Amino acid sequence: MTAEELKEIAKCGETTTIQFKQEFTSQKDIAKDMVAFANTRGGKIFFGIKDKTGDLIGLTYEEIQTVSRELGNTADEQVRPTIYIDTEVV
Repeated sequence: MTAEELKEIAKCGETTTIQFKQEFTSQKDIAKDMVAFANTRGGKIFFGIKDKTGDLIGLTYEEIQTVSRELGNTADEQVRPTIYIDTEVV
């Protein structure tokens, strides 16, 4: 995904398959979204975007590393059966 594509998605707002998160909150909260997406047609969770406004705020390098690690742990530890996720940094 390009930066321009991300900006377009942010402009359009959240949908049933697109969720925005300003930051990683907790494994249990994120697991709920993962399970909902896994039980439907899939979806994407974008971190570093304000939930209500779609404003791009971004993440620091450290935050990106933490989110990536926690997403993998969440998919492995909080979701049964385990799901496999893809992550991407834009």
